[in-house]
Amino acid sequence: MKRKKRIFTGKERITLSLSAEMVERLRTVVYWTPRLTLTGVLESAIKSALKKLEKGRRFRKRRGKLPVGRPRKHASS
Repeated sequence: MKRKKRIFTGKERITLSLSAEMVERLRTVVYWTPRLTLTGVLESAIKSALKKLEKGRRFRKRRGKLPVGRPRKHASS
């Protein structure tokens, strides 16, 4: 039985924090590279990282939303 591939359309906004140095480097590269955008650079990098992370692995569908905020610290024993 073939599995149907979900097709997502449109764009969705996310918020993330990057180091000031990385943001400045990104802006510099985009400034000096014609037709390049911040979104394009980040989307390409994320696609590449996902391809590498998903290689040979099957992830089940999420059961809910991701937790928001900072991760909890583990209690020390």
